[in-house]
Amino acid sequence: MAKREKILVVDDDADLVETLRLVLESNGYSVVAAYDAESGQRQIEAERPDLVLLDVMMPDATQGFNLLWRLRQHPEHYFREVPVIMITAIQERTGLLFHAEGDHLKGGDSLPAQAFLDKPLDPNLLLQTVQEVLTTAWRKG
Repeated sequence: MAKREKILVVDDDADLVETLRLVLESNGYSVVAAYDAESGQRQIEAERPDLVLLDVMMPDATQGFNLLWRLRQHPEHYFREVPVIMITAIQERTGLLFHAEGDHLKGGDSLPAQAFLDKPLDPNLLLQTVQEVLTTAWRKG
């Protein structure tokens, strides 16, 4: 049996986490959840997911960015390289976080994430982005 890729969803919206779990699990992924940045970091350390879906805005403002920067500064290679897709409603409101490249949203040079998805999430775009990131992110290093 082929390995099921493990995805960690970190978001303080429990309903969204469960919705993402249903979409991802119904498409063959294994899903682990965390509801704030601190438990997200613990889950990353314990579970070593293949991909992290990380909300930018959580109860303590931009916790998602803080977690992303901590990962990218970690001395261990896995934490610096684990693919991260940021999910946020900030882009819709400000247009400041990322730019469109064809049909895809790409991170800027200053934000070390593989992709950004805007809330509300389109399930088809989510699945497409997850597959693309999983296919390319680990193969580069």
